[in-house]
Amino acid sequence: MTSLIGLASLLLIMGIFSHPSSYAATLKATVGPYGPDTCASGYVWREAFEGDHVCVTPEQRAQAKADNIQAQYRVNPQGAYGKASCRTGYVWRESFVGDTVCVTPEQRAQTKADNAEALKRYAP
Repeated sequence: MTSLIGLASLLLIMGIFSHPSSYAATLKATVGPYGPDTCASGYVWREAFEGDHVCVTPEQRAQAKADNIQAQYRVNPQGAYGKASCRTGYVWRESFVGDTVCVTPEQRAQTKADNAEALKRYAP
């Protein structure tokens, strides 16, 4: 089990996951005795996308929801990536490979930090 958790952690850090469902499946395979995807006390599912069970603070879940609601106003359809281009001051969130919701650079950094800590935030 330890080697599986180590491998999953490495894949998270390297950003290997190409789709949210593969990301969720890997995390599901590494949970403890309290059932699939149970967060440790003080953490909740982020829910930035369907099946996103990365455990984050309640404030970060609220931020992901707010970012999703504001997503349509933060794009620049004339940009280099068309509908996926962000307005000045915003970058892709990248909660998984292909997540092009536009957020602040600080929020993207927080998302990457939450992903890196994901396996440590499940209930024992």
